[in-house]
Amino acid sequence: MNRQQAEGLKQSDHLSRNKIEKLKQADEQDTAYSRAMFYLKFRPRSRMEIKQYLKGKKFSPVAVASALSRLEANGYINDLDFARLWIENRLRFRPKGSYALKGELREKGINEQIINDVLMDFDETESAWAAVAPRADRLRKLEKNEFKKKLYNFLNRRGFGYSICKEICDQAWENR
Repeated sequence: MNRQQAEGLKQSDHLSRNKIEKLKQADEQDTAYSRAMFYLKFRPRSRMEIKQYLKGKKFSPVAVASALSRLEANGYINDLDFARLWIENRLRFRPKGSYALKGELREKGINEQIINDVLMDFDETESAWAAVAPRADRLRKLEKNEFKKKLYNFLNRRGFGYSICKEICDQAWENR
C-alpha cells in the first residue's frame, strides 16, 4: 500500500500546504527507514553507524530520528547485542586484545558502560593464544630473542597489554 492509499487520498482531493508538508515528511521518514534496513542487510550495525549513514544520505534530523526509533522498536538495532556480536566475531576471525576492541567499539559509537559490560567476560589470554598460534608456528626456527620480539610486536599491534604479551611470548617459546 502506498502513502496515497494509506492516507485515504483521491486524485480529486485538494490539499493544504500543511497536509502536503506532512505527507512529504512522512514519505522521507519511510524512505530513511527503508535505506537503514538496506544498510543493515549486510551486517549488524550500531545506532551511531546507522545515524551517520542516514545523515550522509542527506535525510533530515527528524527522518533520521524517526527511522532510528522504528528500528529500535522493531529490534533491528541494539548496541549491547551489537557489541557482543562484534567481540564474538573478532575472537573467531581476527583475535584482538581488549585495548583494540575498546577502541573499535568506541569508533562504532558504543558507550563505555556497554563496552565494560561486554568485556567483563572477555578472556584476553585465550584471544592472545588464538592470535599467536599460527604466527608462532612460522617463527619457530628463529632465535629466542628474535622469536619473542616478533611475537611481542605482533600481539602489541593487535591491542594486547604488556603483561599478556610477555606471558604469551614466554609460553610460546617454551611450547615451540
